[in-house]
Amino acid sequence: MRVDFYQDTKLDEPRVVVQARSLSPEIEELMGMIAGFSASPLSGYSEGSVTRLFKDTVIRIYAKDKRVYADTADGTFLIKNTLYQLEEGLPDNFIRISNSEIVNVNRIIRLDMNLAGRIRMHMEGGIESYVSRRYVPKVKEALL
Repeated sequence: MRVDFYQDTKLDEPRVVVQARSLSPEIEELMGMIAGFSASPLSGYSEGSVTRLFKDTVIRIYAKDKRVYADTADGTFLIKNTLYQLEEGLPDNFIRISNSEIVNVNRIIRLDMNLAGRIRMHMEGGIESYVSRRYVPKVKEALL
């Protein structure tokens, strides 16, 4: 694969063009990764220290006891933003599953659907979350 850089001072934001002989699953995956890429990390607080959390490493972001937390493979971190503020800056691979939780769909291992219409998500790190009934149609549309 060849990678080239061209500077264009007229552009307001970076633009990536993928050129290939044909559209293959690998090219589609590459384009999805590029489209979902976000370089700006989150600041996670834990035990008096600040850690840079890159968005692709975040499993889920949730609100609990009027605070917002992010779960990663390295642990749970306090985030000093609201869920609504975070949701605006997250890439497309993040989806809201309830009023208090946003998950990274790339970190979902399995979905269990029951007869009552609820969806249980099994994610990396042994994390389980439930999709609230209000968000089930949106989640089904995004995932299924």
